[in-house]
Amino acid sequence: MSDILERDQVISHCESLIEQIEDIVSAKIETGDEGKISEIHVVSKSDRNPKQIIRDIESTLIAFLGTELERKKISVAQANDKKMHSMEGRLRIQGISTHQTQNYLEVKVMIADSDGGTFEGRAKGTASLHSRMSTAARAAIDAVQLFAGDGFLISLEDVCAFNIGDHQAISVLVSIIKGERDEQLLGSALVAHDLYEAVAQAVLNAVNINF
Repeated sequence: MSDILERDQVISHCESLIEQIEDIVSAKIETGDEGKISEIHVVSKSDRNPKQIIRDIESTLIAFLGTELERKKISVAQANDKKMHSMEGRLRIQGISTHQTQNYLEVKVMIADSDGGTFEGRAKGTASLHSRMSTAARAAIDAVQLFAGDGFLISLEDVCAFNIGDHQAISVLVSIIKGERDEQLLGSALVAHDLYEAVAQAVLNAVNINF
């Protein structure tokens, strides 16, 4: 396993641990050039004091990583009930369809938002394994783009399949431009039933923190 992949898995696990803390809805960790945690962005419910939430995050990461984290690297945004409903709903996969000929493949990905709106993205590519994954990723990104509008631009950087434990998993790296912000986001998903569904889910895993 490469150092980069192992580091990404550690960061993803840290995000999952933080999201299990009481009143925390979502967490996103940013890393520096050396892979060390540079910022932690958290969205929480408004029931508890942000200082207590930060202390819980510190304790959780110290227990897992074995090292202390500077408190100033943690930012907590608290949402009201209306915003929380939207955040908890997020985007989800509504359906996926494919049409394949001998050499070419078309993928359609339908996603739904928390208000029941649906958005269908499409992409075409060749029938090779990597092209099938990238085609599914581009279709999912196209659907997200329709939801987000022109103020939020998304592009595919890379997609790969890997084995973890006894499972196959997919990781998708996307670039987003939102206002003056330009960053890369990584999303992952296990292949539970279908390769295309896992790729689309990895795309949503990458971008859902932004909605």
